[in-house]
Parts: sequence; structure tokens; C-alpha cells
Amino acid sequence: MIKLDGKKIRIAMMMGNAVMTKAIMIAAGWYFGSKLDKKYGTEPYGMVGLVILAMILGVWYILRVAKKNNLTD
Repeated sequence: MIKLDGKKIRIAMMMGNAVMTKAIMIAAGWYFGSKLDKKYGTEPYGMVGLVILAMILGVWYILRVAKKNNLTD
């Protein structure tokens, strides 16, 4: 029988949530960047810029969650 460790499950859930948040941020950057590009005719610069910004903010968020929960060395 597999023994479940509550602490490891909690950590996995927190980090999974952080990664999902990053994915949603990237999708939102793509969506809103595409809308801005169509409105102002600047394809693909708005979408690329917002996706890169979302990736940077996503990494920052993951590191913040890890640090807040003492998961970093």
C-alpha cells in the first residue's frame, strides 16, 4: 500500500496551482495581445510582448509561492 505524505501533497497542490496560474497568465497575454494587435495593427508585437511579460510574472509568482512556503534553499 502506498503511504501518502500530507506535507508533500500540500506542496504539490500549491506548486501545481502556481504553475496553472502561470499558464493562465500566458494564455491571457496571448489573447489580449492579439486583440491589441488587431486594434492597432501592430501584429505580432503586442502579443509577443504580453506573452513575455506573462512568462516573467509567472516565474516571479512561482518563486514567490515557493519562498513564502519555505520551499527554497
